[in-house]
Amino acid sequence: RGKRITKPPIWLKDYVTSKSNAPTCSYSNSNYVEYGHLSTGYQEYLSLFSAPTEPKNFKEASQDQKWIEAMQQEVNALEQNQTWELVDLPKGKQAVGSK
Repeated sequence: RGKRITKPPIWLKDYVTSKSNAPTCSYSNSNYVEYGHLSTGYQEYLSLFSAPTEPKNFKEASQDQKWIEAMQQEVNALEQNQTWELVDLPKGKQAVGSK
């Protein structure tokens, strides 16, 4: 085997991967598994399974403490920047929905 130093291809820098400092299980396999020898296509395929999932709607987000904190930080930033202010809806009016 050659002694040349290898590095990942430049196009892989665009892929987002998550490497949490706090493993989700007692025995994280990320300490033992090396993906560098796999083909690029297979690395991309595996990244689909290890990528963090985002909530699909507000109900899901409101059940995750990290998303609750992120939403609160966003509201606080909007208020501090005086981008908006929360007001009560006028009687008989409904808020406009959004996705």
